[in-house]
Amino acid sequence: MDLVFQLRSACSADFGFAWSLYRGLMKSLTVELLGRWNEPGQKRVVELALTQEGTSIIVIDGSDVGWLQVGESSDAIYLGQLYLAPELQNRGIGTAIVTELRDKARQAGKALTLDVMKNNRARFFYERLGFQVIGQSEHKLKMRWQDNNYEVT
Repeated sequence: MDLVFQLRSACSADFGFAWSLYRGLMKSLTVELLGRWNEPGQKRVVELALTQEGTSIIVIDGSDVGWLQVGESSDAIYLGQLYLAPELQNRGIGTAIVTELRDKARQAGKALTLDVMKNNRARFFYERLGFQVIGQSEHKLKMRWQDNNYEVT
């Protein structure tokens, strides 16, 4: 069964939902990787994300089930955030969202890039969708999907 999703623009009123989902998915990963969790700093990340153009709430059957943040530059589309309620993971929703972004990147002749924490199993999801690690920092991997028919010059 395919779950049909819609995206709606996020706003500051979505903070409670977005924060709860972000905290639930990221706190244990962050503590595992960094040894700490900066609650005020992490709240600020979510507050700022909700004010950015390109941040959307993922809606299925009238219910908010996740959120994402997408930015665009002259040569790339950047997936800054993608969070989906755990009970809806592994049901094709994330794949459908990333596939739409890949199609948009392909049509625009751009790369699709993201950063993922080194200990986040989402890395394997992105690799399965054709992303490759192109760099890393102390805590994150930089990944890129590039249409094989398009070369960055």
